[in-house]
Amino acid sequence: MNKFSLILILLILLVACKEEKIKASKKNNTNKDQIVTSSKSKDLLSTEEMKNGFEPLFDGQTKRGWHVYNEQSNGEAWEVKDGVLFLNAQDIKITPVLGAGDLTQAVGGGDLVSDEEYDNFHLKMDWKISASGNSGIILFVRESEANAYPWQTGPEIQIMDIEKECKPKYCPGDLYALEAGPDNRQLFKEWNQMEVISNKGELEVILNGQSLYKIGLWDDKWRKAIAQTKFTYWPEFGTFHKGKIVLQDHGHKVWYRNIRIKEL
Repeated sequence: MNKFSLILILLILLVACKEEKIKASKKNNTNKDQIVTSSKSKDLLSTEEMKNGFEPLFDGQTKRGWHVYNEQSNGEAWEVKDGVLFLNAQDIKITPVLGAGDLTQAVGGGDLVSDEEYDNFHLKMDWKISASGNSGIILFVRESEANAYPWQTGPEIQIMDIEKECKPKYCPGDLYALEAGPDNRQLFKEWNQMEVISNKGELEVILNGQSLYKIGLWDDKWRKAIAQTKFTYWPEFGTFHKGKIVLQDHGHKVWYRNIRIKEL
């Protein structure tokens, strides 16, 4: 074998060796990515929640599964960072709404709606809100051109700054304008834990481990309660037995995390 042939063989072996190393490196990196993704997914739920059938409604990394009410957008003012869904209401817009006065929302925001509909469910999440802030969790929402905003179709659980004065039925955890919780509820300046249980026509709201109230839905008492509010202006309000879950944009900074749900 001459010198030239020997050099050529050595070069071929060297190139082949490098290619194997590159393939092995890519394989290792892929495995690492899969492990990290799997780990983050499991971290969203406790072991007990996984056994009981809960699923993440917010994956902690993206806005997948959510969109702005009556739009295809997911709302650029809604930001995701460190496992938290945050409404960055730095710039706001004011829109007059017939029957409700002026409505304040974030520029590039909007009410964030779940892609899926729910009827019987157990919903859990943590929330906190800015000073003097106002927001809400709206249930049984039906998207339609007839109703410009989700709160025109479904009842809202009030979220607001705990240091802000409020009247019964308009305090944190209350069913806005419809049902009040007790005066001695426990509230925190930072994160508060909310649970909502809808089961066979009964709604229960639990705030920081304390059951605030249970209320019947869609019966005569429910309809009479609605009749005494501004929501009579929207005839479909409170009539849907199944609908989407909404995080309200009321023009104030608000944070949500650990959003998970179990269908009953």
